[in-house]
Amino acid sequence: MAKTSSKSKQSQYSSYKSSSRWKSNRERKLKKLLKAHPNNLQIVEALKNIKYRRKTPGTVGRWSKTNIATAKLFKEICGYVDMDVFSSNSKLQAAALQRHSKRQYNVPVGKVSFMLGARAHDKWGNLVWS
Repeated sequence: MAKTSSKSKQSQYSSYKSSSRWKSNRERKLKKLLKAHPNNLQIVEALKNIKYRRKTPGTVGRWSKTNIATAKLFKEICGYVDMDVFSSNSKLQAAALQRHSKRQYNVPVGKVSFMLGARAHDKWGNLVWS
């Protein structure tokens, strides 16, 4: 389930940026630092070029339970995982799946034998079919 913030919190964020409160806060903090460290030239440069540093996130986290399980399966069978398999773009996803299908797979060998002779006996060696 996605997390959402309240309308009041969203309006506070937008007013923080639009009223340039961020600029005065940043300037105040840098001046305080400059007073404590007068020889630091990086603070002087930062005071000359104050810019908005907050950034809205570009992508939502893609590691859901099913994506983790899919990635583990690809890793076990193919040896690598192409991140385009999880893309929302269907063309990228199809191309990534095509790349996986052309590789030689190391199929894990299971403990179960599917031959009729093996299935005719139970785990104790008794004949099941008569």
